[in-house]
Amino acid sequence: MKTQVFAFAKIDDQDARLKVYEEIKNGKSRFGMWEQSGSLREKWFGKNAFLLRIKEGDWIVHVNMPSYGKCVAVKVIGEYGFDDGIKCSWGNDFNNFIPVDPQTITEFNRNNPNILPSVNLAPRKRAQRVLEVTDFLTSIENLKDGKYDSTSKQDKSITHLQDKISKLLPQITSHIQEMNRSKEFERFLHRIFSSMPNTVSIQNGFGWKTDNGADLLVEFDNPIIGVNVTTKLVVQAKSYSGQHFDTNAIDQIVEGINKYNADAGLLITTANETEVLEEYLRKKTEEIGKTIDVIAGNEVAKFVLRYAPELLIGK
Repeated sequence: MKTQVFAFAKIDDQDARLKVYEEIKNGKSRFGMWEQSGSLREKWFGKNAFLLRIKEGDWIVHVNMPSYGKCVAVKVIGEYGFDDGIKCSWGNDFNNFIPVDPQTITEFNRNNPNILPSVNLAPRKRAQRVLEVTDFLTSIENLKDGKYDSTSKQDKSITHLQDKISKLLPQITSHIQEMNRSKEFERFLHRIFSSMPNTVSIQNGFGWKTDNGADLLVEFDNPIIGVNVTTKLVVQAKSYSGQHFDTNAIDQIVEGINKYNADAGLLITTANETEVLEEYLRKKTEEIGKTIDVIAGNEVAKFVLRYAPELLIGK
């Protein structure tokens, strides 16, 4: 069986998060915080059943561990177990565990340059498969070797060029926002989606009271790079500046998914993603069983440059 990689999302309670962090160092990757009364081997509990599929040789990444933006990756050395868990403020929890090898622990920032861009470490569920396994394993080797920690002489010019260009991305997103307020931003995104091969984009009314939670309805055959969704997509467009704390757009997406029987939802906001927004995305994804993803801040500039550069620089 091929290697699997699982990303476990942030544990909200700080005390519990730190205790789970220490347990990883002691050889147990723990998972809990559901109303589960016994071992999965004795009593079926669907929400955690994926734990039974984790096997020796797989990897687990604890995201936002021990703090926001940090990750702890560790290799699995055994199969699922169940014990007394750890003592939390609400009682014992995190009884589910997977045996792991502390010698393989790799800690890193989620945006570390050694991590390949294709490796998605922003789970929208409590636990989510990392699909690009080969790229993940390459990333782990990069981290061990510090491959991109410093700039080699032959790559110096390219690296510095990329660094300078990356500093322009916030300005590009800012200009996109300035020139495309409110409904104009929806029209702008509609043009981008419409230019993609094998993709149909439909502008869906004007305003929260008439569009049933969907600014755009997008159907496509080819996946959008960096977004884990397929087929029919509900899009909410928000032309904001600063930090995006408002979760109302996520509630609108949920309404749109239910109304149009969509496969997933996508928030595109020119503001920067916040921890509040990320946690609410995860919560709603878990509740409805369908992925809600986000393109925010600098990623908006990258999205436009990748799929419709002519809108920024002409033909």
